Amino acid sequence: MNIDTETFGPIRRLLAVGGVAVAGTVALTGCGILEDAATENTADDEVNSAQYDAVADAAEGDCLPEPPVGGATDTFAIACDDPEAFWTLTAIAADPGITATGGSIADPAAVYELCGEEIGANIPGQAWTDWNMIYDQTTGNVDYLFCLEATGNPTVDGATPVYPSAEGECFSSTDYMIGTYPCDAAGVDSTIVDTVEVQADAWATAEADAESIATGECSGDWTYYLPAIDQFGRAAAVYCTN
Repeated sequence: MNIDTETFGPIRRLLAVGGVAVAGTVALTGCGILEDAATENTADDEVNSAQYDAVADAAEGDCLPEPPVGGATDTFAIACDDPEAFWTLTAIAADPGITATGGSIADPAAVYELCGEEIGANIPGQAWTDWNMIYDQTTGNVDYLFCLEATGNPTVDGATPVYPSAEGECFSSTDYMIGTYPCDAAGVDSTIVDTVEVQADAWATAEADAESIATGECSGDWTYYLPAIDQFGRAAAVYCTN
């Protein structure tokens, strides 16, 4: 049977917000912030002027902490041997010529062009990938668009940032990004019995076909199926779990 949508629904809603899946809306609060000194009252999902300036020096291969921007810091990239290094910056573009509305980009084409079409896809056995942006809340102009891949360091909640794939691996169905946990970790409620990886040309329709995929291809004694839906509404895998 399918997973209870009341349980899995929050994951879908959170993933549906687009490239802010990692850190929420990352924004400059109005043009004036570029001229103002950094303040101590910057919201967790906003960058101050010092951090904004630091982004200009960032390059592919740099590392970022788990929330990649915002918070009480004047830095952007950190040393890759730092225990806090959670993401590797795989690409970054300044002034990509796109507009964010309400913290999201309507057309993911620009994200795919910069990051590749596998960005954010829940591909079994692969490290998490994601994208984010820094934009002006007043104008909607995106100042920086960037792509991320997890380094492998665990999350603050103890998840390995790799999409599960193998029989016996465990995860939490309440996570908005599906990571692999020790099976005795708090919050773990699902154990993989079998995984069906979906070919890329079928990602867009796999959610609707998940029941037939699971019924036809999953083996073992499983009790529910879970299409691994990403922020763009694609399912790169169907998990059969207990």
